[in-house]
Amino acid sequence: MDLSTICQQIILASSSKSRIEYLKREKIDFEVRPHKVDERVIKKKKISYKEIVEELAEIKARSVVERENEVIIGSDQILICEERLMNKPETISEAKNNLLFLKDKEHKLISSVAVIYNESIIFRETKKATLKMKNISEVDIDEYLSKNRQTALSCVGSYKIEENKKYNFLEVIQGDMETIIGFPVNNFIERIRK
Repeated sequence: MDLSTICQQIILASSSKSRIEYLKREKIDFEVRPHKVDERVIKKKKISYKEIVEELAEIKARSVVERENEVIIGSDQILICEERLMNKPETISEAKNNLLFLKDKEHKLISSVAVIYNESIIFRETKKATLKMKNISEVDIDEYLSKNRQTALSCVGSYKIEENKKYNFLEVIQGDMETIIGFPVNNFIERIRK
């Protein structure tokens, strides 16, 4: 299948600002269609973490299909710390608890992308990264949350790696930036450009 031919118009099944900005930086022509998936249902399944994140990426892509011949990118990321699968917080109090739990600990990010075209998966990539939250004080956490409320409520770990230069609370132990931001899409972009 010639991906460069079928990928004239791409749909991103996400409203994530990070993912949108990523595709814009790569000069990809795409349309945004936010997915219609309740992640909590899939996260409760008794399957491996890798299977959870891959199923979420695929289901998100499939949830926005409107017609034939659409190329749709679905993506997801999960965070695991001490064998606990974390969820996006619903309140600032939950975000604070997430950050306090992650404090001074390593955690894993598993990110997956699934690209579908006419019911078939034409590309899938799943990658892992390991990060460590530094031993930051509760005062620093409160200050971060007061200035980054939207970020804290929209990210699974209640933080964005893009803000690390300013706050310096994370150490990257292993993994690349596309995995850390939850969007391992570089290999797909390279294939459509060839």
